Amino acid sequence: MTFKAITALSVALVVALAGCASTTPGTGSSRNQVISVQYGTVENVQQVAMAPSYGASSLIGGALGLLATGGRSNLTKVAGTAAGAGLGALVANETAGTAERFTVRLVNNSTIDIVLENQDVRVGDCVSVEQGTHANLRRVSSVLCSTPASHPAYSSMNAETMRESSDCVAAKQELLKAATTEQTDIAYKKMRALCES
Repeated sequence: MTFKAITALSVALVVALAGCASTTPGTGSSRNQVISVQYGTVENVQQVAMAPSYGASSLIGGALGLLATGGRSNLTKVAGTAAGAGLGALVANETAGTAERFTVRLVNNSTIDIVLENQDVRVGDCVSVEQGTHANLRRVSSVLCSTPASHPAYSSMNAETMRESSDCVAAKQELLKAATTEQTDIAYKKMRALCES
């Protein structure tokens, strides 16, 4: 795939996904960003094409979420920045046009869908669903899916997840600020290290 085609894919993803990510009121804040963390068990994992068919009811996370909600005011900015072209190239190269939709049964018994790329999460895993400006899904201890919030051990485990969520948010912001292909590549690897299980 040529760089021009990858840039076009990046722009198409931004247009297709803009407005698809949704958030809920936060349970914590970090670095001036509200982060809501909920726990649940993955019930289904489905491979999907990188297309607008994700559906408005799905959260969009990972690098796909950055492309969708990068805060760009117009397509010219997206096409002309590393976050638009370089990030789009990385996503297209590593996902080969596919992503995964995870259906998670939250501890409050509601379900949520989140579409991500490059996650090593399986059916039955206990995960944190992290929502703020950008969404994320991370495998966590199964204790967090089965322990009431009133339990003494819950507080420290939840605090650790919130710290990890904060580090993930900071890495995503760094990736959005990348100005060169090299910076984009380094920041993308850092985001994957800090945001994935």
